Amino acid sequence: MDKRTKDAYLGKARHNLKNPINAILGYSEMLIEECEDEGIVQPISDLKKLHNAGREILSIIEQNFDERALENPNNTLAELAKETEVSIREPLNTIIGYSELLLEDNNSIGIENFRSDIKRISKSGRLLEVELDSIISFKSSDDIHYINDNEPNEAQSMVQDVMDSIQPIDQKNNKPQIQGKLLVVDDNKNNTELLKKRLKKQGHYVITANNGREAVVSLINNPDTDLILLDIVMPEMNGYEVLKFIKNDKRFHELPVIMISSMDDTDSIYRCIEAGADDYITKPFEKSILDARIESCIEKKKLRDKERILVKELEEERDRSDHLLLNILPKDIAGRLKDGENDIADKHEDITIIFCDIVNFTPQAQKLNPNNLVKILNTIFITFDELSNKYEIEKIKTIGDSYFAVGGLNSDKIEAANNIIKCGKEFILAINDINKNTDEMDLKIRIGVHTGPIVAGVIGKNKFAYDLWGASVNFANRLETTCPPGQIQISEQTKTLLGDKYKYKLKEKTEIKGIGNVNTYIII
Repeated sequence: MDKRTKDAYLGKARHNLKNPINAILGYSEMLIEECEDEGIVQPISDLKKLHNAGREILSIIEQNFDERALENPNNTLAELAKETEVSIREPLNTIIGYSELLLEDNNSIGIENFRSDIKRISKSGRLLEVELDSIISFKSSDDIHYINDNEPNEAQSMVQDVMDSIQPIDQKNNKPQIQGKLLVVDDNKNNTELLKKRLKKQGHYVITANNGREAVVSLINNPDTDLILLDIVMPEMNGYEVLKFIKNDKRFHELPVIMISSMDDTDSIYRCIEAGADDYITKPFEKSILDARIESCIEKKKLRDKERILVKELEEERDRSDHLLLNILPKDIAGRLKDGENDIADKHEDITIIFCDIVNFTPQAQKLNPNNLVKILNTIFITFDELSNKYEIEKIKTIGDSYFAVGGLNSDKIEAANNIIKCGKEFILAINDINKNTDEMDLKIRIGVHTGPIVAGVIGKNKFAYDLWGASVNFANRLETTCPPGQIQISEQTKTLLGDKYKYKLKEKTEIKGIGNVNTYIII
């Protein structure tokens, strides 16, 4: 038999023996606490005797089934079990005997489930006998040894100094401040019931599963679980497999997992931690240690949850800021500002500019109340914004009742000019539709379009703005003011860029300030 096989046999033996001991110690400890809390004195003495006997048995098992117990050829696994059986006979009789006395003498004790918990203790004591018998009957041809490690610890004095400096825990007032939703997974129902009862008393919400597959289903049905207490040795899916599932699933990979097992060998602990377990506790465990580790894991999980929410809120805020920035600035300009560029000024050639204005808006607006006026303007400019996005036109700003936009800053110049005209045509159609639905104003627009060089940049600090400057801007604005209502007037430069895409009507010479009389065209 190789060492790995020997270790496996020993680990299985420890697991099977510690499970009933865990139940004995756990239920007796909890019953003592409940009696003290309720002021019921009579059964406490017997419960403490029972509990102490369980501690004695645990000590014997840990000594006789230490992971180094297979190193001496003079001891077989069966012999270790036989020796253990002899050593625990007296404390085991104490457990079974006092369990029977407690059942006989405390029929009307006012603690919920008192009798059923005592029966569990008695049953666990007899189960321990059965487990020992099964190990004793185990036959091995291999030599298995045991080393009694009693070497003095040279650091003992230092350890003692540390221990003396630690304040004792007040068990009664040691209720955790942080409660959570816990999933307890163990194929031993005594263990699950014990943990559930104990943890519920601490204020936790507890769900249980009796094997690995049940654990996976429970977790899927309870995605808000805060912590899993997971046994290793289970049917169908063992603890390692459940742990790997949790850590490989994006939904649960950050969920804390505490492994609880009777297997206390180094390999088992290493494998679990390596696979992503947050902690590893061997059965039976100290209540205070378990509580502290549970609280620590839940606290870390809740902090991660808060961090995740905060990160999400920051991302949403950043998205809102980006969206707002993109409503004010062209995408590439917004990117340059975010990258830390302060002075943004660019010269562009052959940029197509569109000005759109509502005819006779000012005298009509004077007849409307403010709410109706703003409502109509908002409807118009929202519609224009949607059409500008459709044709990939960059809105610069609105000036009163005038809409100012450009095309070609970061796109093909001919395509941009064509999109400007298409968009202008839809502006006119949209105004006609809006006009049909209002009796308060006679809405008509005129549009001017020109292509030429401009300078563009960001100005301001507290209320910065992206703007365009140059003679081309003034030219486009002049074309709008001289355009017939319901028409689109373009310059010679824009017509040349568009080619034969549209039909044009030559308009009488238009006087442009600073330029003189020029040919302009009406889109037919």
